[in-house]
Amino acid sequence: MDLLLFRHGIAQDRSAEVDDSDRPLTPRGIERTRLAAVGLARIAERPELVLSSPKTRAVQTAHIVGQVFEREPEVWTELADDTIDPLMHRLRDRGEDSVMLIGHEPTLTSLITRLCFRNVAGGAALGSIELKKAGAALIEAGIGQYEPRRAGCLRWLIPPRALRALGEVQVPV
Repeated sequence: MDLLLFRHGIAQDRSAEVDDSDRPLTPRGIERTRLAAVGLARIAERPELVLSSPKTRAVQTAHIVGQVFEREPEVWTELADDTIDPLMHRLRDRGEDSVMLIGHEPTLTSLITRLCFRNVAGGAALGSIELKKAGAALIEAGIGQYEPRRAGCLRWLIPPRALRALGEVQVPV
């Protein structure tokens, strides 16, 4: 299973007035997320399934990405958790070859670390990464309904600035 990870866009700052799960994308976040999604669509295959955290900023991001990839997002509460075990178990039950996950930190980098950077014995992580807001990563994951468990491979990690630049490129018709 290929996992295409996309971190939510720039959201409203944390405040006492708004619960963290209700923080929306800012107007700048919406604009930059749309450009990043367009750029991502130029280099990534269309996923069979788009999954989103239930938090407002992730759902808004998922709708933007879903429009670009022509996929209706599905909300999974496991993408809002800080622990990735429930997410891993649920993904193993899926039959799709490509799934896009839209979520948060530290969940997304924990998933990358678990799948790609742990040694076979399950020891400490061998490295770390940073997935910025509206950035993306592609993992060839060793999980899935018909696959034995194996180590995953981080195919690429692209910062939002590069995705936005791809989104701004005018393609000749």
